[in-house]
Amino acid sequence: MWFFKMDVLGNPLWKYVVFFGLLLAAAVLHPALRWFANRTLKFRAIPEEIEKSLRSLFGRPLGALLYLFALWAGVKLFTLPEAAGGIVRGLFITALTVVVIYIVTKLVDLLFSLWRERARRTETRLDDQVIPILSKVTKFFVWAIGILLVLQNLGYNVTSLLAGLGIGGLAVALAAQETLSNFIGALAILVDRPCEVGDRVDFDQLGIKGKIEAIGLRSTRVRTLDGTLVSIPNRTMANTLINNVAKRPTIKNEYTVGIVYDTPYEKVVEALKILRDILANHPSTANYRAYFKEFGPYSLNIVVTHWCKYTDYEQFLKATEEINLEIKRRFEEAGIAFAFPTQTVQLAGPLPGPFRQP
Repeated sequence: MWFFKMDVLGNPLWKYVVFFGLLLAAAVLHPALRWFANRTLKFRAIPEEIEKSLRSLFGRPLGALLYLFALWAGVKLFTLPEAAGGIVRGLFITALTVVVIYIVTKLVDLLFSLWRERARRTETRLDDQVIPILSKVTKFFVWAIGILLVLQNLGYNVTSLLAGLGIGGLAVALAAQETLSNFIGALAILVDRPCEVGDRVDFDQLGIKGKIEAIGLRSTRVRTLDGTLVSIPNRTMANTLINNVAKRPTIKNEYTVGIVYDTPYEKVVEALKILRDILANHPSTANYRAYFKEFGPYSLNIVVTHWCKYTDYEQFLKATEEINLEIKRRFEEAGIAFAFPTQTVQLAGPLPGPFRQP
């Protein structure tokens, strides 16, 4: 049609129609895709925070990308002067870089939402504290790289800028060396998970034993067995040997039951049967051993090893008390006497005058 072939500012009218048609298509396509995404997410069992991040991704970031490509495709239809074309191309690359960075930050939010949802299933609060900081740091680096790309695209020399940032970053790193090392130590604890809040741990190299009360970004606080609160820098935590008592499947209790030397053979055998019967039938027993091991200085020694399935120390003590009381009761009923340190002194030869019998 001749109407669409009319020249307007050096370009036929149909190009303007196609240009606005592309913008209209983007305006229709974006709400349609957003509706489809929201409809799909509505019928999915997705955690609230992850669903929020996905809805946000299909919102402004997707809309900006669609409008930008529609605008670029429409502008490419027009015949522009070389100088104007260069300016438009630079503006498009700059805008595209910004939009892509914006989308990447939304993807970072989605990634950390998944991580945060996983962190909620753990008892430690360290990851709950670290994740927001890592999210902000990651997005900061993404935007920093994007800004450098934009500046380079606009013709600026970013080499000198990077050199200045490197010197400044080195100065900051040296000034905050201890803080950074503690933060890195916190990350190491988060990734490796040698212990969590509530765990009973032994730091043999530090001579500290107690329960983890809090794991922070700078230090870990331990409530020792005598009730004092000790703060251990995370860099020290990352480099020390951690014996996590709470993670052991059982508590091993080994002791010796001594009976007197004049106990008959039959009673020794009965003592072994009593011990094995008590250990085998107690609900706390995961495994056990009871053997007549040695002739001691003043007793016949039966070595007893009991693996208690109760890892809570209070429950372990109660189970041990029940077993010990039952051993004492059964031994008393059987007439088996416990030994205690004794010495027999035998004198040879005649007694001195005052002690000589008539």
